[in-house]
Order: sequence, then C-alpha cells, then structure tokens
Amino acid sequence: MRFFFFILTFLFAIPSNAQLMGFKLPKGQDKVTIPFEFHNNFIIVNLIFDDVFPLKFIFDTGSENTILVKKEFTDILNISYDRKFKVLGADFEQELVAYLVRNINMDLPNLPGQGLDLLVLKDDYFKFEEYTGLKIHGILGMDLFKTFTIQIDYKKQNLILHRVEKFVVPSKKFKLLPVQIHRNKPYLMATVEIKQDTVAKVKLLLDTGASLSLLLHNNSSKELTMPEKMIPGKIGNGLGGFIQGFVGRINRLSFDEFYFNSVITNFQEVNENVQYRVNFGRNGILGNEILSRFNVIFDIARSKVYLKPIKKYNKYFKYDRSGITLIASGKKLNKFRIKELIQDSPAAEAGLQIGDLVTSVNSIPLGKDDLRRVTKKFQKRSGKRIKMVVLRKGKRMVFRFRLRDLI
Repeated sequence: MRFFFFILTFLFAIPSNAQLMGFKLPKGQDKVTIPFEFHNNFIIVNLIFDDVFPLKFIFDTGSENTILVKKEFTDILNISYDRKFKVLGADFEQELVAYLVRNINMDLPNLPGQGLDLLVLKDDYFKFEEYTGLKIHGILGMDLFKTFTIQIDYKKQNLILHRVEKFVVPSKKFKLLPVQIHRNKPYLMATVEIKQDTVAKVKLLLDTGASLSLLLHNNSSKELTMPEKMIPGKIGNGLGGFIQGFVGRINRLSFDEFYFNSVITNFQEVNENVQYRVNFGRNGILGNEILSRFNVIFDIARSKVYLKPIKKYNKYFKYDRSGITLIASGKKLNKFRIKELIQDSPAAEAGLQIGDLVTSVNSIPLGKDDLRRVTKKFQKRSGKRIKMVVLRKGKRMVFRFRLRDLI
C-alpha cells in the first residue's frame, strides 16, 4: 500500500509579519530554476539550513506554512523559539505542538533565502524515513513562495520561479483551469463518477505534498458515495499518526477536458465542525500521482492554474496486489519490515506476518533497493508468482503466493 502525508492546519493564526517573509528574486532577475528530486511521488528540494546543515524539504502547495520536522537542528544551533502553536493532526482531531522561529537562513539552489520564519515541530510526528524510505527534514510551504508564479516541470525535475509581473505563459499548449485560491492554496472544481450513474461535483485541493492520486472526504457531500469493492483500514500516515479510512477505485475523475478512468481513491471521514473552518469546504485532495502527469503552473497572485499534459497522461493507475505494507529502517533505509497486512490478501493467506523482515523477493536480495522499488514489485500483473524470503525471530522462512487485484 502507498502511504501519503497530510496537510498541516493551524488552529492559531501566525502573526502577520511572520507570514510576509519569503524568498525573493534578486533585482534584475525575472526567474530562477531550482532542480528537485522526485521520489515516492514527492518533490524534494535540497537546501542549506541556517548556513550549516544540508537538508531535504518537500515542496508542498497544500501546506500554508514552512515546517522543520526535525527539532534537533534548531536545538543544536541554539535557536530560540518565539512562540508555541497548536496544530491539528491528520485526523483533524488530535492537537500537536509546533514552535515559531524567526530570522532563519535557508538557501535553495540558485536562490538564497535570508531572514525567514518557519515552524518547528516539537516531535517528529511524521516519521518520513519509515514510511517513504527517504530522509526528509521539512516541508516548504506556500508562505515562502507568494511573490512567484511557480512552474513545476516534473519531467525535467525543475521548479521554475517567475517574477509575477513578468510572467508570460510559455506555450499555447497550457490549458487554463478555473480555480479558487484560499490562504495561498489552490482549489479546483472537478467531477467524480464513483460508479455508474453516481456523479458528484467536488472541490479539490491541488496538493504537491500528497503522494496519492485522489482523496475524498466521503461525508463532505451527500452526493459522495463509496465503491462496492474497498479495503478498510489505515490508508496513510500523516501528522500525528495513521489515517483511517478506505481505498478503492472510482469510475472516472474529470476536470475541464482532462479525464482519468479507474482512479485509485482514498476515502476519509472528516469531523463536520472543521470542514469549513479548516478545509475551506473542500471535498478532497488531488495529489502528485495525477499532478505529475502534467507540466503545472501555479499563478497564485492571479488565481490561475495552467496544465499541459504529458503523453498518455491518463494511463492506468497501479496499486499493490500483495496486501503488504512495508517500512524502511537501518542507516541506509534499506531494511524492510512488514508493518501491516490486509486481511485475506495473498500475502496474509501465504502465512506472512507483521514484523517479518523481508530479505529477498523472487530470489533478488533487497539490500541495494529503496522502498519505492520494493513496493513496485508488488504492483506487477495479477497472477504473477512471488517468492519471498523473510527473517522471523532470526529464523529464515520462505513464502510463495500469486498477486491478485484487491480493489
């Protein structure tokens, strides 16, 4: 199963002077290109934190603020904390703690950032390493990018930051979409067909910080129903812990001239009291599994979003066919242990158990793999044979099963 990370939502307003801080282009320069890495459907940017630490941050259009998730770095630098905040967890119920720090330097490739403000989480609530196999230290939110028109070229893996008043759409192939902007975050109106003759209009947050394709808050509209074939349980991992819900496929998602069939969709119920107070009345999230099939331009200042599709942009959405959820561990994050098993799945029926340490798949040792490559082995065609070798309490054990569709 694929894990994603949710949005940070703040219960207390950050002082306005903190919100005005952000990256700025040098005088006379109209744009800058920032390379990124694209792993596990996350946009990962390298930066230098306060002139000392080389860190990795996720670029997240769904996060209003910039967050350091590893408090040890500010502790080592003896940085003082200006104010404490409470934040909502991924379940929109649990309250967690973050601190505001001021006047931090964060230099991106080709773009220095001086005197910035950000939030520091009291504890590492995300546990990025376990669930993505990646060393991630923070999230770059939209508060630092308000002065730019942002172009994301997923194919070339570049963020191109344009000066707003100088920006010109680079090609007629870009399609302008009707969007709404709320607190610097973009929302798109779309249509979902859950099953035949069951259609709903939905408002979706365009979220580069979510690795999934689509998430719907199934109790946010009476028009939203759920597919007949679904997997219940933990659909993801976010701020503060697991997110409970269901995962299945809907018939179709469409917006403007673009459409997607048999879309893997996560369903989560949200407390009705926070639906409008926190969520701006949204019905769900459109994540990087879909956004990465386009060249995307976020012109937040003008309330515009442009998309240019890649070839076969609406190709089939793959999903795990084993029933296994793995986590990564070890210094190189190349040891993989079973964290969850879907009941009555091929892996569970074969006798695999939570806690098993996977050492090889189909006779190939996993020592040089990352979590993404291991996960993709379980997305192969239905009927493919899998041979897994695991260590269970120090004992080597072999299991065999065939992949099959679970949703």
